[in-house]
Amino acid sequence: MRISDADKGRCADCGKCSGDTSIFAGVPDEKRKLVTDRGQHLHKRKGSYLFRAGEPVGDIWIIRKGKVKLCFSDSEGREMIIGIFSGGEAIWEGLFLNGSLYPYSAVCLTTTDVCAIPVTDFQTMLQDTSVAWSIITVLSRKLHDANERNMILAAKNPEARVAKLLLYEMERNSRTEIDLRLEDIAASLNLRPETVSRKLRDMEKDGLIERKGKGKLTILDQDALNGLAE
Repeated sequence: MRISDADKGRCADCGKCSGDTSIFAGVPDEKRKLVTDRGQHLHKRKGSYLFRAGEPVGDIWIIRKGKVKLCFSDSEGREMIIGIFSGGEAIWEGLFLNGSLYPYSAVCLTTTDVCAIPVTDFQTMLQDTSVAWSIITVLSRKLHDANERNMILAAKNPEARVAKLLLYEMERNSRTEIDLRLEDIAASLNLRPETVSRKLRDMEKDGLIERKGKGKLTILDQDALNGLAE
């Protein structure tokens, strides 16, 4: 685990790492505390890595504050983003696989506070049947989310692809304000930044969205976006 640029402390000192995290939904407080108290609370700079592709999976990462992207480079060296995580979410790939390696890197898009919990501690907690069922429920939601992202990428029309992503982010975060840089949208959709910029400009001209500075926009007409997405 890379922590060279982090101010670190024990999660037991703050007691906040799992309060609003979906992965712990339904887990009794006393069982959750046994695990989270052994974690490390890290403060990471923008642009720093939580882990790099090829490193062994050793921790579950709970994002308390900030944004983190999961990404890799394709055969031509272009960055591909497969997910962007923010406060209250967890990165826990390889949880059930021994000797698993990360297939991508996790890079902080902002200054980020995270808690790193050893996978082995979490696996011990799963020996409780009730806890295991809670995690299965979360895994089901995660699979559904992955299917949603695959459907976005399946759209051949770039305009539909952009519209689908905006609607996906709105539903995922339960708000009409979206905070994503142009480059991140393009990398998430496997489109050129120039193409995304042009589509967003057209949507703004038609009154579907309003851009509010770099990396921020508001959805104004959800029904019209749904029409484009179809």
